[in-house]
Parts: sequence; structure tokens; C-alpha cells
Amino acid sequence: MKGVVLAAGLGTRLRPLTLIVPKPLVTIGTTPIVDLVIRWLRLNGVNDIVVVGGYMQDVLERYLRSAHPDVTFVPSRRLLGTAGQLHYVRDLVDGDFVVANCDVLTNLDLSAPLDLHRAANADLTVVARRERHMVRFGVLEMDGTRLVRWKEKPALEVVTSVGIYIMRSDVVRGIGEEPIDMDALANSLRNVHVYVARDADFFDVGTLDDLAAASKIDVESLFGVLKR
Repeated sequence: MKGVVLAAGLGTRLRPLTLIVPKPLVTIGTTPIVDLVIRWLRLNGVNDIVVVGGYMQDVLERYLRSAHPDVTFVPSRRLLGTAGQLHYVRDLVDGDFVVANCDVLTNLDLSAPLDLHRAANADLTVVARRERHMVRFGVLEMDGTRLVRWKEKPALEVVTSVGIYIMRSDVVRGIGEEPIDMDALANSLRNVHVYVARDADFFDVGTLDDLAAASKIDVESLFGVLKR
């Protein structure tokens, strides 16, 4: 199976670091983020890997040629969003393939979401997790202006996308060279499924605070559950 790493973004939430290097080369500890995403894919048996560049892509391409010569680098002519960037790999994918944003650190085992995707014959399967958020204020349920119920500082449970997807290649072949994000693509498809991960850890490394927190993670222990 092929894996596609989306590494085109500007990384504005990681500035000033991304004024010097592209986001995939920002380090967690001493290891570039892209190395950890590639390692996670390989631990899942995904060895045919494509990285789609964009911002400062010449720097990223040089790094990958040196550190991961077996990884295919695909440049972008334009920044087209999380789904639009897949336009540039439309001739490189066949059948089902995995897509991962280059700002998530995880130990997810891909076997279960792949099973769901194939059993459902899905166009797209979104990997997600459940999150609980405490609302700081009272939440008012109303019928017009009449109060129905007052919930003081409730905990809300939501299902959120983690930036990992399984997709059919024919979906990508329908993406033109125009901006579109993954939510818009998902909403345009008829057979989209969601795999809610329960036995996996996810760390967003898209902000400076998140990056600092992720840098304290023992990566060997995190990936240990995937080692074969």
C-alpha cells in the first residue's frame, strides 16, 4: 500500500521556526517531524511513500533525497489545501492508499481503519478520536427566547478528525488543480466512513506549544506498540 504525506503547508502557527525551515523539518527533540511520520508509516507496513511538498519545497526535497532516498518527493505548483494537494499525486496512486498530514505524531495501528474502509467499500475513511471539552460558561438551550434548560459548564464530547485518511485512488483522480480542503472533499462524496480510534495516541504538533509538549514524549515507547 502507498502512503502520501501532505507536507505543503506554510506552517504559520510554528513561526518563527518556519521562517527558517519548512514545517516538516521542524524537530521534535532532535528528529524532524517528517522522519517520525515516515517511520510510523513504515511500522504499519507502508513502505511505498510519497511526500507532497509546497512551501520551501526545495529545502525539503534536498533533505529527503539525503535522509530517505527511497521516498518519492512530488513538488507542487500551487498551494491547494489539504485535499487539493493530492492533485499532484493523482498519477502515482492506485487502489486504496493512506494520507497523513505532516503535523501529527501517533502510534495508530492502521489495520483496523483499513478493515473498516475495505468492508464498507468507502470512497474515503476519516480517522478520528473522541474528545471531551469543558465549556467555561453556562450553556442555554432555548425555544425562541424561552429558556428550556440551563447547563452550567457542561462537558461536551465531540468526534474530531486527526489528519489521517484512507482513500480510493479514483477519488483523487477527480480532484482538479484548484483549492479544496479535506472537509469539503468529504462532504462532496457519497460513501465516507469514520474510524474512531480508541487505542492510539495522537499529538498535534502544529503550534509552538504543541511542539514543546510533543518534544517531551518518549518516541521509542510511543512506537513500541507497532514494532514487529
